[in-house]
Amino acid sequence: MTNSNFALPKRNLLKALAARRIATVEINYDGEGDSGQIQDIVAVDAGNAHVPLDRPVTMALSEGNEPTRYQSLSEAIDDFAWTVLQEYHGGFENDSGGCGTIVIDVAKGIVTLDHNDRYTDVINTTTEV
Repeated sequence: MTNSNFALPKRNLLKALAARRIATVEINYDGEGDSGQIQDIVAVDAGNAHVPLDRPVTMALSEGNEPTRYQSLSEAIDDFAWTVLQEYHGGFENDSGGCGTIVIDVAKGIVTLDHNDRYTDVINTTTEV
């Protein structure tokens, strides 16, 4: 993710994840049925062991705003994911919806959005015989 609007939130989230020794976070989302949702968030350490995300955290996830007190790191990750989705695929929940995965590689400092758009196609033919 190279958008400069995400420099501060990305840096703050990476710092919070590193502090909990999290190596990778995978966020799965689905926009099916006109109601997009984050389906699950999984965090693992360098040994691929699951890391719980239930501890509170305070951080700024938007430029110019005061830090927010999140009830859990999972809630902060969810907020970040929605911000990314609205920036790059706003409306992904409409119609047939889109789905995908956001992967955060903490060591490399990389956030990757792998998105799939769903659509319904209709091909009409009219034939006079």
